[in-house]
Amino acid sequence: MKRSSSRLSTATALAACVLWGCASAPPSEVKATGDVKVYDGGNLPPNQYDVVRRIWVDSWRSAFWLPTYPSEAEAVTALKAEASRAGADGLVNVACVDEPRATGSTTTPTKVLCYVNAIRLRQKAG
Repeated sequence: MKRSSSRLSTATALAACVLWGCASAPPSEVKATGDVKVYDGGNLPPNQYDVVRRIWVDSWRSAFWLPTYPSEAEAVTALKAEASRAGADGLVNVACVDEPRATGSTTTPTKVLCYVNAIRLRQKAG
């Protein structure tokens, strides 16, 4: 009897983790704030900002699931919204990758995965 209850509790815990991970998926229809700017890594020296969060790769959930979007523009919009929620005012080192379609498929939609460092600019002294 102990064995089956142990399996049941393990299955319940696994199901809860999966549902929690799916429930925390970022909404794709969130509008990004205009306050979050995208910076080119070469134009902003690292001593001018602090990394607030590494969006989509700083969680254990990224080992199992990452959000994808139909276009790079939609992915960056979602990144801006997530950065705003984290208290960041900029994005640096934006990296986007297209997921390959199934071989020979023309009906499979394009999926784009982007990840980024959300940053907060340091205040200038003076």
